[in-house]
Amino acid sequence: MQAEIEAMKVAFFKNVLIVTLLAMLGATAFAQADVHSPYSMFGVGQLADKSMNVRLKGMGGLANAMHGVGLANTGNPASYAKIDSLAFLFDAGFYFKNATLSTSTNSERSSNASFDHVDMAFGLASWWKVAIGVQPYSTLGYKMVVDGLDENAGGYQTTFEGAGGLNRVLLGNAFKIGKHFAVGVNANYVFGDSETVTTLLFPDSTYRMGTRRGTDLMVSSFKFDYGLMFDTKMGTDYHLSIGLTYDHPVKLGGKQTSFFRTIAGDSEVEYLIDTILYSTHDTKLTMPQGIGFGVVLQKNKRWSVGADFNWTQWSKFAREGATDTLSDAWRVAVGAEFTPTYSSVSNYFRRASYRIGGFYEHTYLNINGINLSKIGVSAGIAMPLPRTLSTVNLAVEVGRLGTKEASLVQESYFKLDVGISVFEHWFMKRKYR
Repeated sequence: MQAEIEAMKVAFFKNVLIVTLLAMLGATAFAQADVHSPYSMFGVGQLADKSMNVRLKGMGGLANAMHGVGLANTGNPASYAKIDSLAFLFDAGFYFKNATLSTSTNSERSSNASFDHVDMAFGLASWWKVAIGVQPYSTLGYKMVVDGLDENAGGYQTTFEGAGGLNRVLLGNAFKIGKHFAVGVNANYVFGDSETVTTLLFPDSTYRMGTRRGTDLMVSSFKFDYGLMFDTKMGTDYHLSIGLTYDHPVKLGGKQTSFFRTIAGDSEVEYLIDTILYSTHDTKLTMPQGIGFGVVLQKNKRWSVGADFNWTQWSKFAREGATDTLSDAWRVAVGAEFTPTYSSVSNYFRRASYRIGGFYEHTYLNINGINLSKIGVSAGIAMPLPRTLSTVNLAVEVGRLGTKEASLVQESYFKLDVGISVFEHWFMKRKYR
């Protein structure tokens, strides 16, 4: 028996190693891609999806009520309670995104790719399941150059730049309560470093010095989110699941470094003249509360359909006590999954799972009195690996953020997510070698 257990452990960690290497290679291949979204300069940057699992991304980003014996759904920590008690799950993924940024007169293309997430989940008891993960929380990446003309100084150039973001390491626990209910909590350690810089240069003037001011923000603090799930059987073939989530408001602690310098030169060659200001102090980010509701109807292992609603009170966001021009955000999503014949041995594509979804999001971006919206559709597929319960998951998303009205920027994008879900049974004696 011990030899069987050790063999299963070896097989599992071989799979984990392969997954990690593939994800790292994919991320490295696009490491030089340019991250560019002007809307990431607001708030804490572009927020990561609530559902990091590629399976859920293919279904429009459903997360609040989705669960399964082989699904590590960090979007609702209560979902861990449905994981197979004898299973050890490992899920990793990365993405590639290509976008076109357009105004009423100009357009520009950008692309970026990144290692997306690593999650693990397992059971400590039939009523107690645990998840561990590393995921992005938000991303900051933009560079904008504005040219101008002054009667006295001649031409000048202002450059706005930002880079960095926040990540989270989570430890989740879920507990089964009776036959139908489960509760869960994610303890998230949020950390990261983001820098914003504004540079003013006078390339037409020999006597005028330029300036550069910047802020570097380092965050390291804890935040918590909670989940509740109800699941019941309807007849002999159907299951109904209802999920609730709550993000607790919190003040994230960190340090902020500010500087102000005078420089000379142009955008290609510049020289530091003097540092007028350099200071470091403790700071706080006031993160808002959020709630989510979802419902999913499943027919055994054949199909699932569901819908989600999420709301976050971003109007309460503040940095060092000062509020921003953000609005409360909300998002609705619908999605479905279909598996023709889960147990088919003669036709591989009948064992694959096919997904489709869509969403509409009222974002927290409020610029010049205009609330920006985001809309998108997605599709995905799960391809089973031979002689295992593991799968390779693909999801594509096509969407649009913003508008060309009022001199704003519209972002049209295509996103490809690639993930591998490793499912291993532990402590089960194999009948055949």
